[in-house]
Amino acid sequence: MSFLKKKYSLTTALAEKFSKLSSRSSYAEEYVSEGEEDLTPEGSSLELSGSSAPDATYRRELKTKARSPVPLALPQVDGIPPLTFVGTGLRSETFMTVEFWIYTIGMYVEPSEVRGKLGSFKSCEPGTLHENEDFCRSLISMKGVTRVLRFVITLPGLKAGIVVSQFDKVLLPKMQKKGKEKEYRYIMENMGKAKFRKGTKMFLALSGEGEVTCVCNGEILGAVKCDELCESIMEIYFGDVPVSEDVKEKICNGVHAALQDDFEE
Repeated sequence: MSFLKKKYSLTTALAEKFSKLSSRSSYAEEYVSEGEEDLTPEGSSLELSGSSAPDATYRRELKTKARSPVPLALPQVDGIPPLTFVGTGLRSETFMTVEFWIYTIGMYVEPSEVRGKLGSFKSCEPGTLHENEDFCRSLISMKGVTRVLRFVITLPGLKAGIVVSQFDKVLLPKMQKKGKEKEYRYIMENMGKAKFRKGTKMFLALSGEGEVTCVCNGEILGAVKCDELCESIMEIYFGDVPVSEDVKEKICNGVHAALQDDFEE
């Protein structure tokens, strides 16, 4: 695992980006729009384009404009049915007053499965579910429901090892406490082999049977059956101390929308 031999630091990476941002004004344009089709400044994070538009089957994250397909197929993973988009949010960091966009996360589910598990929250006030502790606990712990988290890398030069180091800070202690460090490290060691560039898509598929599969650039990097890892991954995004408030808010309220009778799959 050669990638583990090097110390990866998000702070160091952001310091390097900030230095470039300060030294040449053109970097600001590169940072926002590095020629990646999925990150072009069109559309909206909340609305689908008209049916005649070329990206009518996509939603866009508000700041980065990263696209998320509404229907999702993940043929690399056996047993994952076609899934439906329910929300996307941004993981960012502020360094020296500058906000850096790290990655976006979109979540995909089978709405019928989610309605069966979370239907009791259907009548809650829209836009408040990220603040509802009972809802968040139920979302984190629900069993028998397939969920896919789709990451789009939005920070130029981000290394997979940096993403792994961030998971180590929030996920590793949970997995050590649960006695599942081996399963966690297997997934992270394989994730660390990924080759990232701005616009790279990575998936964490959490099957209803408790299997975690990491897919990047169309290739399965690793898979392990571990219910505790599935739940802990959900917890770092939707628990009491989420790694991104934006991700928690956007996806929790998107899941609530999927509970409604008029939700379009």
